[in-house]
Amino acid sequence: MRSLSVMIIITGFFFYACKGTPARGLMEDIKHSDSAVVMYYHTPGDTRFFNMTRVKKIDSLAAIVKDVNTKPSPAKDSCITQGKIYFYGKGGAVYPVYFSRSGECMTLSFIKTGEKYFTSMSKEAKDILDDMEKRVFVFPGRQAE
Repeated sequence: MRSLSVMIIITGFFFYACKGTPARGLMEDIKHSDSAVVMYYHTPGDTRFFNMTRVKKIDSLAAIVKDVNTKPSPAKDSCITQGKIYFYGKGGAVYPVYFSRSGECMTLSFIKTGEKYFTSMSKEAKDILDDMEKRVFVFPGRQAE
């Protein structure tokens, strides 16, 4: 009887551990970033041409960091990426986070251990990205769109 109880407990633990539900905080490392670069694609989905802005006060991106580390939401592969944020961390580490700010596609996404995760973008995070886009660096010979 005791071995049956132990077997049930081990089996239950195994199913719980292999459940496959990702935990919160998959990008905790970006909380320790010291700077970032935000890139805004001229054409959504086309990474070739972009405007960018540098972020030296990482606290200004706190809402984005918070949103990235919420519980992942269902994949929205139909949403076209409008830009990317490179968070720069300790030891030269770089953590890319992609964003989409339109309609039902207000998402942040990132790749962790080969799998792409999506999280919902809050209005506060969208407002931060919208405001920062007004202050982008325009490369010589290119006009801000």
